[in-house]
Amino acid sequence: MAARISARDKRNFTETLKAARIGVPESQYQVGLMYANGVGVDQDVEQAMSWLRQAAGRGLAAAQYLLGTRYATGSGTAQDDYQAVGWYLKAAEQGHAKALYRLGRLLDVPARDLSQACMARAAERGLAEAQCAVAGWHAAGQGVARDDARAADWYRLAAQQGLAEAQCALGDLFEQGQGVAQDAEEAIAWYRRAAAQHFPEAQVALERLDGQGGGRSGARSKPRRRPGSPDRRSDPAQWDKAAEQGDASSRYFLGLMFGRGLGVAQDVDKAQAWYLAAARQDDVRAQLALARLWEVGRPQRAVDWYRKAAEQGSAEAQFALGRHFCTGIVEAQDVFQGLGWYMRAGALGDRRALMTLGHMCSGSALDHMAVECFRKAAGLGDAEAQYLVGQHYATGHGIAQDHPAAVDWWTRSAEQGYAPAQCALGASCLAGKGIGKNFQQALRWFQKAADQGDAKAQWNLGAMYASGGEGQKQDLRQAFAWCRSAADLGFVPAQATLGVLFARIKDPVQAVVWWEKAALQGDPEAQFNLAVVCSKGLGVERDARRAFEWFARAAAQGVASAQSRLGLLYAVGEGVAEDPIEAHRWFTRAAAAGDAVAQTNLARSSARLTASQIVEAERRAKDSV
Repeated sequence: MAARISARDKRNFTETLKAARIGVPESQYQVGLMYANGVGVDQDVEQAMSWLRQAAGRGLAAAQYLLGTRYATGSGTAQDDYQAVGWYLKAAEQGHAKALYRLGRLLDVPARDLSQACMARAAERGLAEAQCAVAGWHAAGQGVARDDARAADWYRLAAQQGLAEAQCALGDLFEQGQGVAQDAEEAIAWYRRAAAQHFPEAQVALERLDGQGGGRSGARSKPRRRPGSPDRRSDPAQWDKAAEQGDASSRYFLGLMFGRGLGVAQDVDKAQAWYLAAARQDDVRAQLALARLWEVGRPQRAVDWYRKAAEQGSAEAQFALGRHFCTGIVEAQDVFQGLGWYMRAGALGDRRALMTLGHMCSGSALDHMAVECFRKAAGLGDAEAQYLVGQHYATGHGIAQDHPAAVDWWTRSAEQGYAPAQCALGASCLAGKGIGKNFQQALRWFQKAADQGDAKAQWNLGAMYASGGEGQKQDLRQAFAWCRSAADLGFVPAQATLGVLFARIKDPVQAVVWWEKAALQGDPEAQFNLAVVCSKGLGVERDARRAFEWFARAAAQGVASAQSRLGLLYAVGEGVAEDPIEAHRWFTRAAAAGDAVAQTNLARSSARLTASQIVEAERRAKDSV
């Protein structure tokens, strides 16, 4: 495992570990994931669980959810439903949609009402799996009155997010005319979407209806079977007979049916035998099915079948080969080969390949290629890609800066419910960048993203409630609630703002607690505020040396008021040895940034120093910029 650790991954691990050790929950979570997956460090399940527990204990919902999942499945620890429920509850209390969904699944039998309440909340927060579950209740009349129309509405919401199970269920409703008008072609359209994700029930439904799924003829009609194809509706034995006679498609579908127990008793060995027979006849679907089956237990055989399918033009197989070569899971690591396979899959419109390529190229000399990859994925409706295209337009990386274009792409993404895009739109509305300035619209977009657990949006929402404006009354209760939520998720600016809010209500002890959290993670304003309270003894014991250290950290990050105070400390020798040249250096830096006190002190300092001392101080000031 260690032989495959790249130098870049090792550097990333080392940097993340530094932040984790000083208590940053998001970094602790990332370190846990790195240990779990062997990224940048040798795989170590015990270390992974240890870091995940630390992050979860500090209130990070993502870590709480992952711990719940590991206890529920017994992955990396003994299986323990009690612990799983406990961690899921903690994450669910913060509105974590997947935790709500998992909690609903675990409580389905012992606490049906609570289970449905959790699932309903997750569905309202836009989680497709939960929306599908709610649809199933209405379709079956489980805990609610049977309502096929409502079932169809919920299935559609989940299906539009790409959930194959919901797409197939919606196809069933259209085929049967339950909750929607009967429409065989609409059924086929939804079955096709699910079948494209290799959802077995949808693949069998398509074959049952018309072989290859037919096509729209411009008028509604009964589904037609492909001429000469076996007809399971009239004689189920026909597929078995065709398979025995060498029909590759029938062999694939028999593998599918035995693998999932669709109309036959489930039998994995028979499924593999039929898949193998079809795969040897170059049936791409069977080759992919075998590769997916053998990813875990027989990875080299999986790669061999992916290669055969890839050479026949399968984008999924090409993407899988790219992943294998880039990670070195089976083959020797070869990023160039991996990149080549990703590019072939991307050229065929594979979203995952396009997104992977985009992320690989971002922030490099190939930024323009990243934009093109994200743009292609965005054109396929990928919400994250639409957001990232907007980001590139906003920053001017890889493309000419264009704020209205950024807003356009963010809007497309935000309307699909993508929280980072909603947050970006809120910031644009607040600043009037690329769109008309609109306080209420900013509030609306931030609220949408904050409700999904986006820490940056929660912080912005808290800051808006703290300041008020444009008809919005100041509301410190809301400000505290949203900033605390973001701060508990490890969002550093929110921790710094929470310190300010506590200082505003005259609670210096809590202010120091939150400023220290943010200061240790490099927030310059928190470092400055912490330096001030250390110098005055507010909420903490007065400590001139500690005050000097925090002023120095903030000054190094360009905070003019900190540079001015640092100059004074050097001038009078408070918390540090007296040094008039260093004092002049920092007065020079702060004065250039417009600090009035520093400008006055710079004039006084100039009168006291020799010409050579001033030259040296100015040299240091220039070198430290």
